[in-house]
Amino acid sequence: MKFLLKILLVVVSLTVITAWTYNLNLDTQFRGGDATNMIEEFEAYGLNYTTMVVVGIFKVSCAIMLLFGIKFRKLILPAAGVMSLFMIAAVYFHLSISDPLIPTVPSLVLLTSCLTIIYLDKRAI
Repeated sequence: MKFLLKILLVVVSLTVITAWTYNLNLDTQFRGGDATNMIEEFEAYGLNYTTMVVVGIFKVSCAIMLLFGIKFRKLILPAAGVMSLFMIAAVYFHLSISDPLIPTVPSLVLLTSCLTIIYLDKRAI
């Protein structure tokens, strides 16, 4: 269980950090609507640039906290909880613009992973 928890912490963290740094301006099949970058994706959801920046700061901060959670367990629950809320919002926004399955799946997988992290962290007490 502890090994799976550590794997999920690393995978979720690196996925989020990559999405919000390296892939920020790249066109990927996981973008919502017809967006070719993160700014256009947030615009497709009716959200502005400032919202994108704030969300990005929170998500990257939570991702870093999840990584530090490997050593400092007290960081896991708050970081995974906040990340879960962002993933619920991401799924909602994908559904709100009738995105097909491919762009929506990463948010669902990350949501499931964060909920699993919370479950495993609670069981590891």
